[in-house]
Amino acid sequence: MIRHLRLFALGACLAAGAAHAQAEPFAAARGRGELVVGVPYLAPPPEAGAKIRTPDGLDAAAAERLGQSLGLPVRLRQLSAEQAAAALATGEADLVLADGAAGLPASVAAQATGYAVRPKAVIRSDTRLRRPDDARGRSVCMAEAATASRALAQRWGAVVRTYRVPSDALVAVREGNCDIGLVDDAVWEPLMRFPEWKKFSSTLSADGDRHERVWLLRADDSASRGWLDQQMRDWNRAGAWKAMTVKWARDVAFDVYLDQEVPDCHG
Repeated sequence: MIRHLRLFALGACLAAGAAHAQAEPFAAARGRGELVVGVPYLAPPPEAGAKIRTPDGLDAAAAERLGQSLGLPVRLRQLSAEQAAAALATGEADLVLADGAAGLPASVAAQATGYAVRPKAVIRSDTRLRRPDDARGRSVCMAEAATASRALAQRWGAVVRTYRVPSDALVAVREGNCDIGLVDDAVWEPLMRFPEWKKFSSTLSADGDRHERVWLLRADDSASRGWLDQQMRDWNRAGAWKAMTVKWARDVAFDVYLDQEVPDCHG
């Protein structure tokens, strides 16, 4: 009788362990030893000997933060929202960051992040540019990855100039080679808190739609979906996105400082 009870208890423990293993979030990533995250754009790697600079947006920072929570290194892949379903189904990506959840197949689930942005202008304070209409025919600069900024500037009738990283676009503004720079509105305010950006703190009236970043993952992976939903709740409670915007602004401000060996040429 005692032997039967022991066997029953052992079987129950093994079953519980198996159920726990099956319910583990991002099990494939754990088995692989890395979390593969799709993002809409990856800047080309710098040429040999070139300076390393902060990428546009918070995609890389958000992916790294998730990886840290899982105890896994992160590998980024460039994937569009249209490519997400196939990449998730084949295991080429564990999850994908996208600009929205419209038109997703039933096999893909979307998890809101609570992080929504739209482009905001960086302009010298001594100019008269104040409205989007004022941008017509003017040079407007942004990072190559900033597709929403590019589309908005084209709608304004501006002359669009793109750069590999945001600091290059902002240096162009500071040195007078570009009339207007565009960055996400969430990072604009923390960037303008730095004293050296005070005379570039004018902007245009708000224009353009606000887009929320969403995570895409397999709809049938309930363990990962539940874990990710809780993570996003925790991030929003802890102000994680705000902290990431502050760090981004600090890093980009330092990038610009390094790229400008002397104060901007306007004095």
